[in-house]
Amino acid sequence: MDLGPETSFLKFPAPVYVGNDSYFLVRGKRGYLLLSTICPHQGGEVVHWDSCFMCPDHGWRFELAEGECINGPNARMTAFSVTVRSGHLFAEVPAGF
Repeated sequence: MDLGPETSFLKFPAPVYVGNDSYFLVRGKRGYLLLSTICPHQGGEVVHWDSCFMCPDHGWRFELAEGECINGPNARMTAFSVTVRSGHLFAEVPAGF
């Protein structure tokens, strides 16, 4: 999926919408990732909150670079690889996700 020109993303995390689905584009130690806003715990919507992501339903918090849970079990937000090709960002999101 083409997310657009790399130069159009100036601040991270950047909200990205594809149809009815929402994501966060992040840039971490290993490059870009597209993080799903669906909480891995019970499917609530994760929001950008202060210096982390948080699921308001149960308070799980996730770090901003790779979506790893920082205050609960060993969990992480669903992440999709993002590559740069010809100046555009492309996410590897499987069909039906």
